[in-house]
Amino acid sequence: MSARPYIGRALKLLGKHKTVVIVSTLFTLVGALMPFLVSASFGPLIQILGRASANGDLSGVWTLTGSLYSKAGAAEAGGLTGWMATPLTFTTIFIVWGVSSVVAVLIRFVQQWMTTNMEQKLVSEIQQEVYDHTQTLSLDFFTSGQTGALMQRVLSESQGVQRLLTGVLLTPLLDVIVLFIALAYLIGLSWQMTIVAFALGPLAFLLFRFTMTKLQHAAGDMAITSRDLSAELNESIAGIADIQVFNAQARRSQRFGTVARAATSATARMFAWMHLSNTASQIYVALSTAVVLLVGIRFGTAFGLTLASLIVFVGFVPAMFAPVQRVLTSYTTYKSLVPNVVATYELLDTKPTVLEKPGAKDLGEVHGHVKFDNVVFGYTPVQRVLNGISFNIREGETVSFVGPIGCGKSTIMNLLLRFLEPQSGRITIEDKDTSEVTLNSLRNQVSKLSQFPFFLKDTIRENVRLGKENATDNEIEEACRLAHIHDVIVDPDRMPQGYDTVVDVQVPSGGQKRLIALARCLIRKPEVLLLDEPTENLDADQRNRLTQVIREYAQGEDRRTCLVISHDLNFVAAVSDRIIVLKDGKVVDEGTHDELVQREGLYKTLYEMKNIDPALLRTRGGGAGGDDGLPPGAMPAGAMGMGVPL
Repeated sequence: MSARPYIGRALKLLGKHKTVVIVSTLFTLVGALMPFLVSASFGPLIQILGRASANGDLSGVWTLTGSLYSKAGAAEAGGLTGWMATPLTFTTIFIVWGVSSVVAVLIRFVQQWMTTNMEQKLVSEIQQEVYDHTQTLSLDFFTSGQTGALMQRVLSESQGVQRLLTGVLLTPLLDVIVLFIALAYLIGLSWQMTIVAFALGPLAFLLFRFTMTKLQHAAGDMAITSRDLSAELNESIAGIADIQVFNAQARRSQRFGTVARAATSATARMFAWMHLSNTASQIYVALSTAVVLLVGIRFGTAFGLTLASLIVFVGFVPAMFAPVQRVLTSYTTYKSLVPNVVATYELLDTKPTVLEKPGAKDLGEVHGHVKFDNVVFGYTPVQRVLNGISFNIREGETVSFVGPIGCGKSTIMNLLLRFLEPQSGRITIEDKDTSEVTLNSLRNQVSKLSQFPFFLKDTIRENVRLGKENATDNEIEEACRLAHIHDVIVDPDRMPQGYDTVVDVQVPSGGQKRLIALARCLIRKPEVLLLDEPTENLDADQRNRLTQVIREYAQGEDRRTCLVISHDLNFVAAVSDRIIVLKDGKVVDEGTHDELVQREGLYKTLYEMKNIDPALLRTRGGGAGGDDGLPPGAMPAGAMGMGVPL
C-alpha cells in the first residue's frame, strides 16, 4: 500500500494557501536555524568564561573576545568562514545567544499558529470534498457498505491527507535543508568529529527500518478495526429498538466488546511501535553525545578542536536531534497515514454506477407518460430482479404494483429515478429515454415518498423546503394544504409552534411525519409521484387524507401520474386506476381491482388473505372450523403484517 500516487493530488490542495505556505515556510526555516545559532554561540561563551576563570577574574570576561567559528586559521580564510571567525566581544556573543534563544521561541509560536490555522482549513476543505463526492455516488454504494465505516472515512480518515501535507511533506523538507547547513558547519569545524558524531547512524537506520515495517502493518490494522468499531456502534444505535425488543443487549454488548478490544489492541500496537521508534531516537542521541564527548576529550587536539568547538559539537548533537527526530517521525507518520490517505482517495476515485451521458439534455416539459420496455435488471449476473418487464402508464393514471416480497416493486421505482441502471431495455417518460437526460431534470419531474422518509432535525418549514430550494412560506403552506396536513400544523392544540415545530422532537406521530414528507414531494409539483408504502403508520383519519390527496393529485386539472407500492390492498383498490401484479420479476396480471378479484390469480389470493370474512372467525367460547376458528388452510386477518409475502 503506497500513498505516492496521491501525493501530487494532495499537493494541489496547498495552491489555495500559497501565501500562508510561503510565509510559514520562511518562519519554519528561520525557526529551525535558531537552535543551532544558540549552540554555536554557547560554545564561545563557555570558552571565554573558562579563560576569565583561569585569570582569576570573572568580572573581566566582558573585555575578552571569541568567535562563532572556533578553528585555527579560520580568520585568515576569508569568505563566510572568515566572517564567522571574526573576533567578537563576550557582550556581543552573549547578545547573539540571548536574542537567538528568545527569537527561536517567538518564531516557533508564530509558525505554529499559522500552520494550525492552515491545517484546520485543509481538514475542512478535504472533508467537504469527500462529503460532496459521496453525494454524487449511486444508491448501490450506500446499500452495499456500512454507514459507520463511511462516517469514519469522512470525519477521521480524511484528516490523513492534511497530516500528510503539513506533517510529512513541508516541515521535514525544511528540516533536511537545515540539517545540511548544520552538517556543513560541523564538517568545517572537524570532519573527523563529524564522522564520530554520526558513527552510530547505520545501526540506527537498520533499527528504524525494522520499526517502520512493523508500524505500517499496525497502522493498517488500526484503520480497519477503527472502521469496524464505528460501523458496529452505528448499527447498534440505529437498531436499538429491535435490540431491546428481542432482549439482545447482552449479545450486542459482547459483540461490541469483541470489536472494541480488537480496535484497542490494534491501536496499542501502532502506538507501541511509534513510541519504540521515538525511544530509539533518544537513545541514539544520548549515545552519540557520549561518544562525541569521550572522543573529543581523547583526540580533540589531534582533530584540531578547541574547547569552544567541542562544546559546539556536544550542543549540536542534541540540537540536530529535533529535526532528525521530526524527519524520522515524519516517516513514521507517513507509514501510519498510508491507510487513511489511500482510503480517502479510493473513496474520491469511486465512480457512480449511474452516470449522465455526455451531452445529456434536460427532460423538459412532460406529462407523466411512463413506459418500461423489456427492462432487465439484476444486482449480479445471476441475481435477476426484473426479467424483461414491460408496461405502459398513461398520463394522469394511478397505477399500483402488487406482488410478493422481492418481485421487483421497489426496483421499478429506483430504476425510474435512475438510482439504478438496467442491464438492458428502455425506460421512457413522454418517449424520452431517461438514460439520455440529466439526473437533476429527471428528479425534478419525478418525486418519491419513501417508505422511511428522511427528516432534518429542523422545523416543519425547513423539512418541506428541502424539496424545493428557496421555496417561499406561501409555497410551503400550499404544499401542506395539498397534503392535507396544514390544518393539523396550524392547530394550536396539536402544534402550538405551527410551522416552526421541530420534526423528530415535537412531531412524534409517524402518520403526521409521513404527510409532511408528502408535502415535501408535492412542493415540487412533479409530473410523476412515486409512493412507497404510503399508508404505513397512518391512522384511519390520516389514511383517508392520503387517499383524498392522491385522488386530487391524479384527477385534478393537471392530471399527474402516480405509481404506488402498498401491501394495504384496500388502499390500493381505493386509489388505483389500474393494478399491475408482479411475480419473479415479471408482469403476471393487470387490470382494475374489480377485474382482478373476479378472476383466479395471485391478486385475488393476496386480497382474500387480507380480507377474511369476519363471520368465519371463531367467536369466544368455540366455533366450527380449524384450531383458529377458520376453515382449514385459511389465513387470519392481518396476516399481511405477519410475514405473508405481498
